[in-house]
Amino acid sequence: MPSLDLYRKVGIYGGGLFFAITGMAQPFFTLYAQEVGASTSAIGFMVTLRSLLPIFIAMPAGQMIDSIGPMKMLKWGSLLLILSLFTTYYGNGLWMLSLSQFFMGASIVIMASALQVLVSDGEKNKRNENINKYSMWMSGGGMLGPLVGGGVVSLFASELMGYKTSFLISGIASIGFLIFILVISRNYPHPDPNQAEIKPRDIIRVKGIVDSYTSGWHLTKIRAVQFGLIGTFLIMYIQALYMSFMPLYMKELGYSTFVISIVLAIRGLAGMLSRYALNWIMKRTHLERILTIAGMIASVCVLLTPLAGLHIVGIIVLVLIMGSAVGVNLPVSIMIVVNDTKDSDRGKLMGLRLLTNRFSQILSPAMFGILGQTLGLSFAFFTGGIFLVSMMFGFSLYTSKNWNLKTDARDKVQAAKR
Repeated sequence: MPSLDLYRKVGIYGGGLFFAITGMAQPFFTLYAQEVGASTSAIGFMVTLRSLLPIFIAMPAGQMIDSIGPMKMLKWGSLLLILSLFTTYYGNGLWMLSLSQFFMGASIVIMASALQVLVSDGEKNKRNENINKYSMWMSGGGMLGPLVGGGVVSLFASELMGYKTSFLISGIASIGFLIFILVISRNYPHPDPNQAEIKPRDIIRVKGIVDSYTSGWHLTKIRAVQFGLIGTFLIMYIQALYMSFMPLYMKELGYSTFVISIVLAIRGLAGMLSRYALNWIMKRTHLERILTIAGMIASVCVLLTPLAGLHIVGIIVLVLIMGSAVGVNLPVSIMIVVNDTKDSDRGKLMGLRLLTNRFSQILSPAMFGILGQTLGLSFAFFTGGIFLVSMMFGFSLYTSKNWNLKTDARDKVQAAKR
């Protein structure tokens, strides 16, 4: 039987592949929707739908992971990913495109939760190292996906046909990913559903869904979990805003799809490279300070976007800084929330974290889409930046004064032995 370390590697490298596949499609979804006639506000609400279904399934998905294991849940997530990508490919109306975002949102919450549970197993130092590697590969996938997708789109005279081809290729790649999961999961030590605290068939019932939220709610009483959830909410708000509307803004400024894809890839590269510096940073300060400073930097980047948009060099510098700041959010927020929780609650915890992310990804595109439609994208970035800087400053000031959390990323006992 393969060791559990093999499946931790599946979580790490599988995360890179998964986000490369979604990266080929998701950054171009807004541009594709615009091509078929959607307004800025309609696009904002369609992107919002991507996060709507996960609100209702995030906690049940986490509980299912605890009951039947992450590898089985990866199969279901892969099926939903395939369904989403081919719905996007065949869809040429707002209803079909909206439906594709429902499927995509469900896939992401299931896949991300299962992958994070795989990599967050083990003792503290090894666990944090794997989380950092997973985050780095996730950013690597986020860098490669837009590059490949943008390259595909640039091969076609018709951008509409280029977008559809990129969706098709990513759909075919997702089928290959599902086949890989089916093969590699054969020897995984799946939990016995009959021994689970809550049986899988009970989780998917209405009462089970309600119970999954109430049973996981006790985790929010833990101060470190509260900090990690609020911090990641604010930073994911920024990421959802940027990933959804930066391509539209650059298109409005006259940049080609290929240039846009390169800029998005640079952002992914910055996120990946920031993980190399993260170990050095974690040795010098606590995780809560890292998260708040990263959030403040990302907020300032949103505020400066209209100014940076005056020249391509300014955009590249800005996305490098933004990508680095947002890049540390995922590993640091996971390290904070898992530090004071039990292994048996890991699935529920990841579901709770992703539920928080989905709330931010609902509010961000909807609010920003309305602002962009009525006032223009430049003014929307400016006002959104002021709001986010204020929120991050208030969050940092309040928590440092009243909570005084200082989570060390390393196990002090093991660190002392080195």
